[in-house]
Amino acid sequence: MKNFLTLALNLFLATSTFGYQQDLLAIRKPNIIFIYADDLRFDGVGINGNQQILTPMLDRLASKSVRFNQANVVFSLCSPSRASLLTGRYGSANGVLELGSDLNAGERTIAQYLKDAGYHTGMSGKWHIGREPKAAGFDFSVFFRGNGTYYGRTINDEGTVGKVDEHCDLYCVERAVDFIKEAAKNDAPFFLFHNTQLPHMNGDLIWDARKETKDRYEVSEMPVAANRLDDLSDKPEYLKSVRNLSQAKVYGYPDEQAIQKHTRDYYSVITEMDEYLGLLFQTIDDLGLKENTYVFFMSDNGWMLGDHGFTSKVLPYRPSTRVPLFVIGPNIQPTDLDHLVVNIDMAPTILELAGISAPSNMHGRSLLPLINGDPVDWRESFVYEGLGTYGGALPNLTVINKDFRYIETFENNLLDNVIFQELYDQNTDPMEVNNLMGSETVTSKVTEAQKLIMEHKKMINRH
Repeated sequence: MKNFLTLALNLFLATSTFGYQQDLLAIRKPNIIFIYADDLRFDGVGINGNQQILTPMLDRLASKSVRFNQANVVFSLCSPSRASLLTGRYGSANGVLELGSDLNAGERTIAQYLKDAGYHTGMSGKWHIGREPKAAGFDFSVFFRGNGTYYGRTINDEGTVGKVDEHCDLYCVERAVDFIKEAAKNDAPFFLFHNTQLPHMNGDLIWDARKETKDRYEVSEMPVAANRLDDLSDKPEYLKSVRNLSQAKVYGYPDEQAIQKHTRDYYSVITEMDEYLGLLFQTIDDLGLKENTYVFFMSDNGWMLGDHGFTSKVLPYRPSTRVPLFVIGPNIQPTDLDHLVVNIDMAPTILELAGISAPSNMHGRSLLPLINGDPVDWRESFVYEGLGTYGGALPNLTVINKDFRYIETFENNLLDNVIFQELYDQNTDPMEVNNLMGSETVTSKVTEAQKLIMEHKKMINRH
């Protein structure tokens, strides 16, 4: 009888422990990895319809993901884009509108919210806001600041600063892998914010890929923007002297062969970025983390490769603002979504995944209902905030939706004198060469857009 009771007790304890473990698994917070590429335009990955580019690692990840085909950033510049992602707030509110500027006092990042909730937080790669990652909520940080050389880059590795011989992206991926391996040993969930240098140019303003990578591409097969010869007659006069155009001429634009050679170099560094990220993706597989890990991939802004004759970003046109975005994770069903989403949506999304209520001052919305396939009343438009002074661009506020893009250019940062208006039909004129302002057919669209801009200006004044 005693043996029977002992056996029954052991069986009860075993089944209770199993049930307890199951409950723990059910409530365990997920790991979250966010990869932010630099200067990667929407069609800079093969899965987004580019048949020339070689991105096998990203394509494989994206094929298993929710893919957002209408993802944009709220300001197409490195530092503001990172600040908006980290805070879920526009640059006019968080304080970052220029390269290298810092967040306003009191601004909190997703890393700080996650850390407070028990997450182990890590940051690797490019860092481009004033305060250091540790002060922004990251327990672990291996980073380089702003732009610079690919090889021999000065990197701050957990407080030890020195030059690294290998490619800065490869080094930071390897250290990101170290963070993941160490974090996976602990019971606490982890958050990794990984920022690539690529495909941003190096400090000499070239895409310095390895010769063997460039040799995988044929220059003559590289695409050329159909609007490369845009005379800009229907656009603001200042664009004829802006850096986007003057620097493009240095590269040989709008000559077709110059653009093709430049595009070959751009594609080549993207292929190398893809190769390095493959090490991170393989680590997730090897450690068996897929069952409880979400991976986001996005870019901080797009890039113009001869579009309108321009290079670079910042300007409020489609190739500059539109970026790739896909998300893979537990129970996610691969699908394409055309909802209009922006980088300020990332912070509330990540917080909701972690079971944290997003603060009311965040301007973005959680994408989790869209990711889960739930019915949701989603935004039809958003305001692109083209403020700051980079490259000689004049201040602009732009309303973007799936049907049209309306741009107001202002005389100065007081935003009280509109000096030029543009409206482009995004369906019939995706190259944005036919400014429809002055046509009676777009009056209602202009009125709708101006209301949104007025609301946005009120928001700026409140902050």
